[in-house]
Order: sequence, then structure tokens, then C-alpha cells
Amino acid sequence: MPVVNVEDLWKTYDGEKAVLKGVNLKVEPKEIVLIKGRSGSGKTTLLNLIGCIDAASKGNIFLNGCDISTLSKKELAEIRLKKIGIVFQSHNLINDLTVFENVLLPLKIAKNRDGENRVNELLHTFDLHNLARKKPNEISSGERQRVAIARALANNPTILLADEPTASLDIDNCDVVMNTFKKVNDEFGATVIIASHDPLVDKHVQRKYHLYNGKLTEDEL
Repeated sequence: MPVVNVEDLWKTYDGEKAVLKGVNLKVEPKEIVLIKGRSGSGKTTLLNLIGCIDAASKGNIFLNGCDISTLSKKELAEIRLKKIGIVFQSHNLINDLTVFENVLLPLKIAKNRDGENRVNELLHTFDLHNLARKKPNEISSGERQRVAIARALANNPTILLADEPTASLDIDNCDVVMNTFKKVNDEFGATVIIASHDPLVDKHVQRKYHLYNGKLTEDEL
């Protein structure tokens, strides 16, 4: 059964033409999938819909077989907290908190009593333990993105969504971050969906799609 199954998905904002027009997408367990497309093509919109941040105008999204359109706001919030990890383009770390505290935050929200041990595990896995006491503005952009990935994995989600995760990175850091996603896939078993227009991402994924004029088509690798 697909981890993510998107059927005839449409998204229209008030007074505007449709951003997504009948999008279909199936993502199998432990896949790494790329959604390509230029800025404004609707990649972020699609991730927001899959991530239960926004609601579709028409169509269905099934996460692990569950139709999310049937869920209450409380149930959707629970999925966002425990089943889906999101890595934002600008990483969205809290500058007043340390690296350790940033990764711990979703665990505290989920009232996980073993949170500190989980954070230590993640920081060691992604070679961030030496940065635990530093603030986000004291580390590099590549390190910040790795911290954001660790934070997204805090509650052991089955799905990890990443929006333009390499946008502000050079070639070397792009490879480091993409190898981090590979580790997420190998060691944590998470299904990874990346939205990006960065051609450097292509070689790191198992399948890729192109979003253009509201339509999604599969590309050959």
C-alpha cells in the first residue's frame, strides 16, 4: 500500500486560477521522490496539502491508507506532530534556542518523556552532537539544514517532506544534506518527498516528477 496516495487533487485560491489541476501521485514505503518545477509552479502547495497544513479544493489524499479529508482539526494536528516531518526552505529554527533545544521542541509538544535521549541519538546520527549548545546563528547554513532534518525526525515520522532544502547551499553542502536524507531513508525507514528546482538533487532520488501548469508528470531518471 502506498504511504502517500494523491488522487485527482485540485487547489484553487479565491479569485485565482487553479494552482494544481488533477494531480495524481503514489509514493511507496521508503522511497525518495523528487517533485521538480520552477518557482511558483505549485510545489510548496502540493507539500502543504500532503503535510496536512492546507486543505484541497477537490480530490483526495490518503496517508498510510487514511483519507485525511475525513479527519478533524485535532486529528490532523496529531498527524502533523507524529506522522509527518517537515523541513522548510528557510529551516525555521528558533534562534533563541540551542541546537539541542530546537530538536527537543517537537518532543516536548508531544509530551515524550524520553525526549532528551531521542535528541542525543539524532544529533549523533547526523554528526551534530558537537553543536548541541550552539544557537542557529552560530553554525553554517548546511549545519542548520541538518538540524532542521533532525528536528523533523524527532517524533519518528513515517513521511518526511522537504521544501527546497538545498536552495541556499553550495555544491558540497547540497551533497551533505542530500546524503542526510539518504541516511533518513536507510536508517529510519522514512519515505522522503522533496520539492526542488535544484538540478543537483536529481542524482540522489529514486523517482522524479515534474510539476508544470498545474499538472504532474513522471520523468525518466
